[in-house]
Amino acid sequence: SVSQIIMDHNDNETDKISGTLPPVETTPILYLRFTPKATKDLILDIAARLNKVGIIIITTEGITDDNDDDDANLNNQQQNGVVLGLTTTQTLLENEAQIIQLVKPCRTNDMNIPRIMEHFSVAARDNFIHVVDGRSSIDTKNNERFYDSLGLFTAAERVLLLQSMVNSIPALDATDSTTESSGEKKCAMPTLFHSILEKYSKCASGEDKSKLMLVSSLKSLGYVDVVCPVHIPHLREYILRNTINFMSPPPIQAIRNYYGEHVAFYFAWMDFSSRWIRFPGIIGLIVYCVRNYRGHTVDNCDLTPFVGIVTFFWATIFNRFWEREEASLAYQWGSYAVTNRDALHYGKRANFTGEMRESPVTGRIEMYYSPTKRKLKCAVSVLVSMLIVVYPCILMILFMNMQGYISADDAKRWEMDQGYSHPLYFPFFAKLAEPGGVFDASSSWRCFLPVILRAILVNFMNQMYRKVAVALTEWENHELVKNHEDSLVLKRFAFEAFDAYVVLFYLAFYERNIHLLRLELVGALSADTFRRMLTESVIPYALQKLSVGKDNLSTKKKDDDDDISAEQNHSSEVELDEYEPFDDYIEMLINFGYITLFASAFPLASFVTVFANVVEYRSDCWKLSRVFRRPTVVKTDSIGMWKHLLHMLVSLSALTNCLIFAFTSSQLQQFIPENYVTDQFGRPALRTGAAEEAMLLMLGMEHSLIVLAGLVKSVVPKVPQHVKNGLSKRDYLYQALLAKGRLQTMEVVAKVQSLQKTEKPSIRSMKTI
Repeated sequence: SVSQIIMDHNDNETDKISGTLPPVETTPILYLRFTPKATKDLILDIAARLNKVGIIIITTEGITDDNDDDDANLNNQQQNGVVLGLTTTQTLLENEAQIIQLVKPCRTNDMNIPRIMEHFSVAARDNFIHVVDGRSSIDTKNNERFYDSLGLFTAAERVLLLQSMVNSIPALDATDSTTESSGEKKCAMPTLFHSILEKYSKCASGEDKSKLMLVSSLKSLGYVDVVCPVHIPHLREYILRNTINFMSPPPIQAIRNYYGEHVAFYFAWMDFSSRWIRFPGIIGLIVYCVRNYRGHTVDNCDLTPFVGIVTFFWATIFNRFWEREEASLAYQWGSYAVTNRDALHYGKRANFTGEMRESPVTGRIEMYYSPTKRKLKCAVSVLVSMLIVVYPCILMILFMNMQGYISADDAKRWEMDQGYSHPLYFPFFAKLAEPGGVFDASSSWRCFLPVILRAILVNFMNQMYRKVAVALTEWENHELVKNHEDSLVLKRFAFEAFDAYVVLFYLAFYERNIHLLRLELVGALSADTFRRMLTESVIPYALQKLSVGKDNLSTKKKDDDDDISAEQNHSSEVELDEYEPFDDYIEMLINFGYITLFASAFPLASFVTVFANVVEYRSDCWKLSRVFRRPTVVKTDSIGMWKHLLHMLVSLSALTNCLIFAFTSSQLQQFIPENYVTDQFGRPALRTGAAEEAMLLMLGMEHSLIVLAGLVKSVVPKVPQHVKNGLSKRDYLYQALLAKGRLQTMEVVAKVQSLQKTEKPSIRSMKTI
């Protein structure tokens, strides 16, 4: 029965009184929710399996011991699924930390090297205890609340260790096969056993089936849908309160101690970029003020091209120093230089399939999928994505007509210049932007209607392609979670970046109209900022409150008991949406592209982004605390694929800003006016034969910027010296210990050999040696 498996749990306020985490045995660490598909017998049997390996089930919701409940009442209890609160013992946590080689600060006996980063060891556990002395900073002392009473593990490390334990439980116990053959035990596990065998029928031996994990198999078979960490309210509120405080930076260390490295790296990057972006913001503001004072425009200002150059070098240095900050944080958090073993341990995909073969490394049977087949599938995914991009292209062309970017006057000028009609001009849609039209471009408010409509449709297309990208990435069959996520990020970023930049590239390099380009940049920055706040925070929070209000109302109607209300609170936490950092990263990278790719067209973009970022990461923290359930803790040493995408945008910005300088605007004319003439429409144009000169000048500038950026990277090392020193100190101590052990071994061997040379060594002397 449930009472034989569930450990009695009495709520207490130990954590709030002592300032540390409560004992792990007294509080749930993870929630595991079964779907309505799972029967009560199956749930009880899974609970027994968990209890057998040391996983304590400390709370339950949706299941009772009452054997008199009728079927209707039981179905009513399980309509939202059964939720189990899981924890374990401190001893098993320490044992798991040693197994997965958790890296933590460790004290040494060397006075010159008092502390190094080392793999956790149960035998030396006292050296890993977190100690705060009187000289520690206030922030360090405040982080004490995120540690257990022993000072060994943070709240995030507890989750990480319990996740590792739960994910390493085999799906098939050794007794399952004997149970099935004898038929003595009548429970739900044989059904699960049959389902697993049917799904993995390609496995040739029992050894292979033993590699199947319990939780991943339950998810694949549809019995479990949620496994998430349990929120600790006072710690969550502490982080939120200190993050939304505009007078202080976000508590990055506290975020890491509670949410883990994956989430902490995002907020660290946001905080880092918010501080660094002030420099180009100030430069852009100065140029803007000087330009207005002179009465110039962005088209003919001779200072604007230098904003593009300064922004390019700023972005190059920014990326390099972020890599240094990343390495420093990764070393401090014990995740620096995550090895392939760690990637395999934390990143095996449950849905990975393949053929069984003998491993060339271990000689054991393993699942294998040909890299050549995966590469071919990736090529097919690229082709499918390119075909899908046709629809956003058509949509953007129509909206450019509706916004007045392509008008009847443009079509006439195009026909006079080129001798044929404008290929992207659609009279029906262009008339909507004419004076008196539905989307009158000269109106103070109607001109925003197509912008709003386009933003809604773009968001809808992004959501649709998200499903396509997930399906394509799943079809590619990556073995590791990291490779799977990188492939998914690359697809979604390429699609959403295309949606964001296609109109800008058209105006800049096809129409070559810098005034419309600047207008579109202003609209894009404003629309994206309000859209993010509305769709990611305001609407989800309102829907969540509405849903919780309805659930609480129905609960009160059914039962006024306080215990049921308490259970409802736990259930509501599990029912929250899963947090995905992709949406937060993609928004910041799109903004980063606005700043770097088009700096010569809109120098104020970085200045505007300074204030947008200050609000953004505080909004993200609020969203993480109020809208989503607590994310799974992931050990990582960087922001991953996003770092490479940042480098790509910076490299591309050298070309785009040089093109804007040479061809889109009249900025080049301010330096070599003799190469320009006025065309029949009164616009400046390159004289005959000067286009080749302008092209060579542009390419020379672009190549020079790339070369200089490479020199900057070669001068500034990627890894800070203090991280290299820390690694060298660890190697030094290891070599010293090896030398000491070698000397002791040589002395013992020498004594034994000297005794063997004597005629009759006494037994007492041998025992002494």
